[in-house]
Amino acid sequence: MKVLVLGYGAVGSVLAKLLHAEKIIASVISADILFQEEKKFEKFHHMPVNLKSEGALLKLLSLHKPDVVINASAPHFNSSILDACAKARVAYMDLAACWEIDTDKNAVSPYKIEQFDYDHAFREHTLLGLIEAGVSPGMTNLFVRECADQFDVLNDVKIRLIDYSGSDELHFAWSKEAMLDEISSKPLVYRNGKFKIMEPFSGEETYKFPKPYGLQKVNLICQDEIGTIPFFIKLKNIDIKDYDNQIDIHKFLYKLGIVSKEKIPFGDIMISPFEFANKILPDVQFNSTDPQFDAAQFGFAIEAAGKIKGKKKTLRYFVLFPKQKDINKLGLTANFISYPTALSAKIFAMAMLKIKTKGIIPPEALDSEVRAYVLSELKKTKGVIIKKVWM
Repeated sequence: MKVLVLGYGAVGSVLAKLLHAEKIIASVISADILFQEEKKFEKFHHMPVNLKSEGALLKLLSLHKPDVVINASAPHFNSSILDACAKARVAYMDLAACWEIDTDKNAVSPYKIEQFDYDHAFREHTLLGLIEAGVSPGMTNLFVRECADQFDVLNDVKIRLIDYSGSDELHFAWSKEAMLDEISSKPLVYRNGKFKIMEPFSGEETYKFPKPYGLQKVNLICQDEIGTIPFFIKLKNIDIKDYDNQIDIHKFLYKLGIVSKEKIPFGDIMISPFEFANKILPDVQFNSTDPQFDAAQFGFAIEAAGKIKGKKKTLRYFVLFPKQKDINKLGLTANFISYPTALSAKIFAMAMLKIKTKGIIPPEALDSEVRAYVLSELKKTKGVIIKKVWM
């Protein structure tokens, strides 16, 4: 299997290394605008590419003929990469959507998942496009499906994330722009069979995670899961909330209006507070080797409530990924979020050989055999803890 990974940042670089270690992967081509020249060593092949140029991407696909292209760069490149893959007849995978407002007055959801625009083209050419296949979205979607299949009637689903950095100091696990964009984005929820846009950090509640986290305050966040799951799984309510020990900083930035993208006059130019904040905020990257971050950890809980043979039941999965101090031992230069994301993406990429469905699909649309493979690979990963409890 030959894989082309577009983007060699926090996730793409780790994903490429993880794929390189797999026997079924014949070669890994990493392409990024930051590469100055082409280099090849062992199964690795580094290539410079400008993703803003459709011609450059098509040339790359024609030259290397990969079995699958993975967009590990920014989601706003999804559409152009999907278009190139359709033209080159190559399978596709990405890690997140771009979250565009749907201008169609008849649209069921206020947010548009742009990848679905290419479903017809991919089906026509018998191609697979696996979208939102990271950890969240991605593994979370798959676990929701695992829950759903065990109920006769599924009513409510709660997705609860753990984003514990181990430090209250301001830092950026990805980049300033990515963090500010996440803070400014309005969460989507699905209630009583209808989509609704909420305010950032609203819906605060206290959620009881399993040990060692216990009771923690969680807030609504904008995540891709809610944009696809109700279209593939019948349920009444679903939302996603996050426990983040830096939440007070994020709330402060939001309330000050620093993350607003509305442009205002500033001298002779028009600039948004969002753009201004990107310029003036210190570039404090997450330092994975700093001992204060040793306990940093990502995890999630999926809690589903419904009926089985007429009786009310609740099922919860709890998934914890390795702490930062253990991730450091892997020698991947990964952090507590980029590693779970890249690990999940690697497993999904390997599972693509087993997927018979064609067209654009998210993880919750995978059949039971493929899901079983993904779960078995996740369970085999050292340091990953999976608990399943009926309540």
